[in-house]
Amino acid sequence: MHEFLNLQKRLVPEVIDIAEKRYSILRAIAYSQPVGRRALAALLGQSERWVRSELDILKNQNLICIQALGMIVTDEGNEVINKLRGYISELKGLKDIESAIKELLEIKECIVVPGDIKNDIQVLAEMGKMTFEYIKRIIEDNNVIAVSGGYSTLAVAENSYKADVQNVTVVPARGGIKADLERQANIVAAKMARSIGGNYYLLHLPDNISEDMLNRMSDDPDIAKVLSFIANTDILIYGLSSFESICRKRNYTEEEIERLKALNVRAEALGCFFDENGGIVYKSGSVGIKPEYLDSIKTMIAVGGGAGKAEAIILVNRGRKNRVVVTDEAAAHEILSILKGGD
Repeated sequence: MHEFLNLQKRLVPEVIDIAEKRYSILRAIAYSQPVGRRALAALLGQSERWVRSELDILKNQNLICIQALGMIVTDEGNEVINKLRGYISELKGLKDIESAIKELLEIKECIVVPGDIKNDIQVLAEMGKMTFEYIKRIIEDNNVIAVSGGYSTLAVAENSYKADVQNVTVVPARGGIKADLERQANIVAAKMARSIGGNYYLLHLPDNISEDMLNRMSDDPDIAKVLSFIANTDILIYGLSSFESICRKRNYTEEEIERLKALNVRAEALGCFFDENGGIVYKSGSVGIKPEYLDSIKTMIAVGGGAGKAEAIILVNRGRKNRVVVTDEAAAHEILSILKGGD
């Protein structure tokens, strides 16, 4: 198979572009159906003319169906999407890239999704889907899943479905932070639990309360129960940010930014701030997952895409054997460029 793909790339090099184009269209329809042609073009960041001829081909092959409310993917189309995912990964050499990143970062696993989240928002949904596919392979009865907030973990929750396990509990990894309500850790935890058929407990505490206040509130049985689940997490799903991105998202003041710069902060995940050596130099917030828990958690899954996340992925996960990285093609190439450039 590998030899055939290499021959195909040499003989018909345009096959990669054609296959990826039709795959991206099918995938966009699948995640947004029913969807009209104009809305589809907007989702893909392309003109209607760009998608029109491809839609005719997909319809003639019975991969999509055009209805009054918009286009939907047929059963045959869904089957093709699932098969194309692996085919395109092979064509683009993503399996080799996954192996290289896994070896260079010294992590548990690496999963690379074709595309660039900056150019195609559907890549985020695909990353969420592939993350849950991995979770399904490792999850066990009575496991505790903790989730951070953010768009990446929300994508995992939105692409979860019933899992064949019993008594799984999902909890937020952190207290509430200043963010859109829909991507708060509590919302992500509840959505995922309902999708997989598990239990969930919410943490109705702000992330930045004082240690003294947290100690007093921990006497509350409901809060103590959630904190106990968090301390016994089996699978942790989290997003991460570059220094510039986290400053922008949290609306830090100039004084706060200068303080973090003085610590040489380059990345953030789970309220932990990492320097250029991957060391934790600062921790914000007092509620939820603690730095001392991280190495004892069986599986930690970092989800993030775009070339701008590459440095953060490296600094947060490098040399940590319990880490799984789910990212996109753009970030993967940048990760390899950084790692090989540092040799």
